[in-house]
Amino acid sequence: MTAAGIVGILAFDPLVLQLASAALLGGGGIVVYSSGSALLADATASGDRPRRFGQQIAVGTIAAFLSAYIAGQLAEPIAAALGSAPSALLVVRVLVGLGGIVAAASALPILLVRAVPVPRGSLGSPLRRGLLLRFGAIEAIFGFGAGSFLPFVNLFFADRFGMSFGEIGLALGGIAVGGSLGALLHGIHLAPRMGQLRSVVIVQLLSVPFALLASAVPLAVVATGALTIRAGLMYGSSSTYRAFELSSFRPAERAGVSALLAIAWSAPAALGSVTSGAVRTTLGDAGWTANIVTLAAAYVVAASLTLVFFASHEPRGDVVTGADAAAGPHSA
Repeated sequence: MTAAGIVGILAFDPLVLQLASAALLGGGGIVVYSSGSALLADATASGDRPRRFGQQIAVGTIAAFLSAYIAGQLAEPIAAALGSAPSALLVVRVLVGLGGIVAAASALPILLVRAVPVPRGSLGSPLRRGLLLRFGAIEAIFGFGAGSFLPFVNLFFADRFGMSFGEIGLALGGIAVGGSLGALLHGIHLAPRMGQLRSVVIVQLLSVPFALLASAVPLAVVATGALTIRAGLMYGSSSTYRAFELSSFRPAERAGVSALLAIAWSAPAALGSVTSGAVRTTLGDAGWTANIVTLAAAYVVAASLTLVFFASHEPRGDVVTGADAAAGPHSA
């Protein structure tokens, strides 16, 4: 599904086919993400999950740093070889194609990973469904806020500061490194000392001033630094929050819950992206400020609701009940 989406993006020009290809790419990404998150949760103890999810995010963001830097540095040589400008559509397609090849190769090691045996089950309990709805509502708010700005960070640097492809690659790489460090440090140092929920909410709220700073400063280096700190705080909190979510559900429920929560995030994120584009078209450069303010407002609302919904919640998904034991183990 993911491969078909990449091929479609590279091969087709009509907008409808581009959107269909993007939908395939996104659908495949949700399947991979949800299955991988459930597998990691099943393979780790509850107390160790924030650290393990932090390591997972850190590895991913380091890879994002390398890809952003390499893509930025390859743009001009590829453009020269093709006789095009670095911003030409053909050059962008070549870069996307190279990324698709790397992504396809990364799937090969997954074939060597064993499925973790888990009992069968479903979200049959009203309590579980209510828990899922609360988590889903928070994911939706975060998704809308994120979609309002984060997919367009590269355009933000290009439009507002006139940065080149190479400079944008370095900026995105620095932001990714900040996110990686935040993911590692939060799970290792903050979550064990402050508790999972408290450390998540405090760090999320602390990221808001840095997002707003990036929207207001006229210097690219200051905006990059602010967004780097924001990424470190939010990536750190997201690793612990992901562990908190999945620890609240039984192993048999986690793959389905992970997929549903990914959809709850991505659908509003798509709406946020469409809305943010319309805002920038209407307001021009001031639209970037409005996009970032929307992101910050979503963070405040979602963090506050997290505290309201889960202040007294204790994740107990790893507690084996009599029904779970009777169901017996099956491969996930």
